[in-house]
Amino acid sequence: MKRVIAYFVSGMRTGSFFYLCLVLLSHVYTNIVYPAVNVRNILAIFLMSGTMGVLTFILEEEEFLTYSLRVALHLVVTATILALTYLFFGWGGALWSPIPWLIFLAIYGLIWLYQIWQLHKKTQRINQALLHRRKGK
Repeated sequence: MKRVIAYFVSGMRTGSFFYLCLVLLSHVYTNIVYPAVNVRNILAIFLMSGTMGVLTFILEEEEFLTYSLRVALHLVVTATILALTYLFFGWGGALWSPIPWLIFLAIYGLIWLYQIWQLHKKTQRINQALLHRRKGK
């Protein structure tokens, strides 16, 4: 249960960061239309991004699927969560515009690049620790 909560909070953190980035961009580029900053929309972002974080946990645990299938499934289910959130909170009209989907794909890609970079850094730290351990013997 602790891990599920940790993934939910991690998803909320990521979603909040990108939400604030988009709000900032909407003030710089005034032609970008984004839902107003209010309690309802912020709670929607928290719920949506937290659910996406839990989805990441679930798909990491499903080892009977190949990695590429898990990534594809994650993309599809994440897009579904996004669409359901849009519908539930009355933003359904935006689903027909390509802009929200392009923003979604850009953010999704950035998150995956960050994940790959994090994995690379973690692998480097482990390799350095192993090398240090071998030299110590």
